[in-house]
Amino acid sequence: MQEEKENNQSRRSFLKKSAAAGFTALTAGTALTGDKLLAESNETPRKAILMDNRLCIECQACRVACQNENEIDEEYSFIKFVSKESGEYPDVEYRLRRDSCFHCPDSPCINQCPVDALYKGEGRFTTLEVEECIACGQCQQACPFDIPEIGEERMYKCDACQHLLEQGEEPACVSTCISYALDFGDFEDMLEAGQQRVEEIKDKYPNAELYADYDYGLLLILTDTPTELNLV
Repeated sequence: MQEEKENNQSRRSFLKKSAAAGFTALTAGTALTGDKLLAESNETPRKAILMDNRLCIECQACRVACQNENEIDEEYSFIKFVSKESGEYPDVEYRLRRDSCFHCPDSPCINQCPVDALYKGEGRFTTLEVEECIACGQCQQACPFDIPEIGEERMYKCDACQHLLEQGEEPACVSTCISYALDFGDFEDMLEAGQQRVEEIKDKYPNAELYADYDYGLLLILTDTPTELNLV
């Protein structure tokens, strides 16, 4: 319980710092991280993945598509789900969210990587240079959401299907979603769409909100407060 509280406090602090860093990056334009620049991809349009958790049916099609497209080993996954049930039959509520890289604006994993294997790629998504990765685990320790998985030879996490973005295509998860819970596009468009959708569902879901509204590459439309799904 104490560990969960500390993790929540860490995430809350990180989000606040990220919001400030996002503003600083917009005004200053650069932020050094080892031999790389966090703003090295600022010349490319900023993109985002928008997920409406209300529409997700947890069919796992996005996860399978991601697994196949990126040729990931079976024991690892770029996409997972966090779910929670509450109440008693017949009044049962079921909530879920996607659990994958949020592509933080000032990604601490990039700063922490000792071999500069992480950088901001196409669409300004946090990307891994697999050949450079030494699977040291420092990125995992730095991530406030505990996303990176460390294998024997490399780290595993979502990079928004960089090879598809470079060809002008959508990430595999987005193009595969059968319930249209996922959308992809320019960051400002996704942010506006997410905020508008939250307002539209407020009557039914009073606690609905857009997470995280801080220049993140993954935006989640939640039907309840973030703390209900282990976010803060």
